[in-house]
Amino acid sequence: MLTGTLSFDIHSISTAIPSRSTDLNSFSEIFGTTDIKKIINTTGISSIRVVDENTTASDLCFAAAEHLINKTKISRSEIDALIFVSQTPDYKLPQTSHILQQRLGLGTNTFCLDIPLGCSGYIHGLFQAGLLLNSGCCANVLVLAGDTTSKMINKLDRSLRMVFGDAGSATLVKASKFKSVFSINSDGAGANQLIIPAGGARCPITKETSITQIAEDQNIRSEEDLFMDGMGIFNFAMSKVPHMFEELIAKANWNKEDIGTVAFHQANKFMVEYLRKRMKLTSAQAPIEVDGYGNTGPATIPLLLSNQGNILKEMEKLDKVVLLGFGVGLSWAGVTCNLNNTIFLKPIEHDSND
Repeated sequence: MLTGTLSFDIHSISTAIPSRSTDLNSFSEIFGTTDIKKIINTTGISSIRVVDENTTASDLCFAAAEHLINKTKISRSEIDALIFVSQTPDYKLPQTSHILQQRLGLGTNTFCLDIPLGCSGYIHGLFQAGLLLNSGCCANVLVLAGDTTSKMINKLDRSLRMVFGDAGSATLVKASKFKSVFSINSDGAGANQLIIPAGGARCPITKETSITQIAEDQNIRSEEDLFMDGMGIFNFAMSKVPHMFEELIAKANWNKEDIGTVAFHQANKFMVEYLRKRMKLTSAQAPIEVDGYGNTGPATIPLLLSNQGNILKEMEKLDKVVLLGFGVGLSWAGVTCNLNNTIFLKPIEHDSND
């Protein structure tokens, strides 16, 4: 477990979602009403947001960033670094962060970095931002986190198509004296539990890898599609996240009952509620924001905060906040923070014509 303390402030958060909403019941002809009802009851997801074929994760993040810059009135010349956290980049190369630097009109002296990570990626993005700020090289860092996971899923895979959605986010991180405790963890032994087997240098795309077939779990996909061992990921999260949480608050000298909000990666309602019960948190401490969106990868935590941040602020639940991400890698990460002064912008809808 890599732990450390960094000083920074989350100044503002903005998110962008596709304008197209897909009701899970619209899949009844493909998957049947029985399976759909089971998915809705288990995951708490009755509809998801999915991009069209022309929209990328960077488009959603760009929209969120433009909204944040315009609303907060920060000068583009003041942004020293741009970090793009996503598993769905525009190209294999160059880095999408470089493309976003140009699209956003940021200076050519802007530090740009891609972090190809999913469910724990938002925390990793904040960690990298904190390192840059604490080095003294930067005063303002823009963390853009999002995925278009729908593009990686076989349309006949009932285990994933009705659970994952698409979204993008923008978070402005500034230098501050407030100290946050980070925990960053990885275990590559579980890499095969959440993976797209073909498409990289280890297993290039061939005619064979594109063949769609019934897999061992009875779901339909090819080797070029996303695979997730749902039970394996669940067991991993139950094993690692509660322990990380206890270590984080111990290092921060926080009492569990004093914590206002624990923002989990919003994998699904069942997993968040199970973690909450395992960690002996109240339902008020662990808000849920999956219905209408689905699992949006690295965008789930900022999307939750974008939606509920102002409400939580009114309830005085943001002076002691813990953000917890977990998933692909396998990886799990967390951070303690104070969001009392954070500006939360409600999600905006993005259309491919925007």
